[in-house]
Amino acid sequence: MPVTSFFTIGSLSVPSSWIALMVAFVVAYSAVRFRFGKKQAEIIGDAFFYLVIVWKLSIVLTDFNSVLRSPLAIVYFHGGAVGFYLGLLFIAGKTLWDMKKGRLDANGFRALFTGAVLVQVVYQVIMVLLNEGEMITQVVTVVVFGLFAVFFWMNSGKADNWPVQLALVFMAVHVFVAAVQPDEFIQTPLITTVVMGLFFVIVFMRKLDWRDIYE
Repeated sequence: MPVTSFFTIGSLSVPSSWIALMVAFVVAYSAVRFRFGKKQAEIIGDAFFYLVIVWKLSIVLTDFNSVLRSPLAIVYFHGGAVGFYLGLLFIAGKTLWDMKKGRLDANGFRALFTGAVLVQVVYQVIMVLLNEGEMITQVVTVVVFGLFAVFFWMNSGKADNWPVQLALVFMAVHVFVAAVQPDEFIQTPLITTVVMGLFFVIVFMRKLDWRDIYE
């Protein structure tokens, strides 16, 4: 959903996308903590922290001249879509590194998967509520993602190949919803879903021995 609303917080004019992202994180963190516990929820908190830091600091790469003219640009601006993708890449790399070093087990990775999916789902719904748009787009987005959220929550704890199937359904659902949204398939949220979905599918399929932890 495109941003059509801005909110004033102090001296800052904050786009609705920032509000939606914060709400999505709080909901996802709370849900992961409820299902997996505080220790696993901290993985979500760390991932979100690194994403924001890389996203903000990436302005040094995407608009270095602005930073030279005004160093405070790092506080007020960010690296845009490029910076966001760099943040996702950093999290993916850190996740693989932690797995290799034994710092991230199956439960931790499953918690990360659950949090990532819920952040995207809640973000999409909140964006509809905060911004203006065509009625059909808003209804389809809320209903489809809402139904998927219920389906995901009910089945995310199951064994066998369920995590892989949920990741594939997650991507398919977002592609379907994107078809009725203004930007259709060329939008950062959809690209993010596809990238995340493929990442989780590949890791889950390579770590087939992890299925034992669900049983």
